[in-house]
Amino acid sequence: MSPRTKEQNKEIREQTRQQILDAAFELFANEGYTHTSISAVAKKAGISKGLIYHYFDSKEAILEGIFNKLVEMGDEVLDFPEDFTPKDKIRNVLEQTFQIIETDIGTMHLMISLALQPDTFSSLKDKNREIRETQMKQYVSLFRELGYEQPELEAYRLGALLDGLLVGCITLGDEYPYEQMKTKIMEEYVPS
Repeated sequence: MSPRTKEQNKEIREQTRQQILDAAFELFANEGYTHTSISAVAKKAGISKGLIYHYFDSKEAILEGIFNKLVEMGDEVLDFPEDFTPKDKIRNVLEQTFQIIETDIGTMHLMISLALQPDTFSSLKDKNREIRETQMKQYVSLFRELGYEQPELEAYRLGALLDGLLVGCITLGDEYPYEQMKTKIMEEYVPS
């Protein structure tokens, strides 16, 4: 058997790192950040505790890795082609948000869970504030382009609607009228 190439080693490292993030993600969402130990993450990932420290300095570093993935998702939602009209942009934001809710409810559950664990974000507080402010500016700009009289208030309102929809999906599951709410929100922001 020949030795692995640099590319193969890099791929294995990335897979192991992702294994750790996936295991931590699930445990943080289900057990809570403060109640999840590095040992539990290692067990869930099927690797040794020592190997985790090869990839991450601490549990906070793992959380930061997860947080960075969530930020990338948020950035993708707000990344528009140059030829998009304001109506195209808001449609895209809503469609991508709904797609994430429909296909990756675990991510959404973790986001809500982390938001409700204030001690979790203490190490990411400044970074979180900076990202939130940047995204808010983008939403305010979008609502200004759409002609809203109070674009900042409308950005907060849309956030509250989507947060409420998400909490409804998580807490009520199939009993929540998701499709009707989705249609209502789309009709309000992107009328036919």
